[in-house]
Amino acid sequence: MAIILMEEVLMGLDEVKASLEQAMTVLDVLVDDLSPTLGEELRAELEHTLRQPLRSRLEVLEHLQTMVDALAA
Repeated sequence: MAIILMEEVLMGLDEVKASLEQAMTVLDVLVDDLSPTLGEELRAELEHTLRQPLRSRLEVLEHLQTMVDALAA
């Protein structure tokens, strides 16, 4: 029973990670495609309020996956 639960947790974490990675990809494209006329302020705001927090959440998620993997082994 515990093995099944751990596998479900790992699958859920994989889904969350894929969603975060997709969000990062969309933000990367959005920021890269911003018109210079919109200014660097908007680009910096997107970087500060969205991209950096998503990156740090991905790092935390990867750490959690490593911990759960170790517990499942």
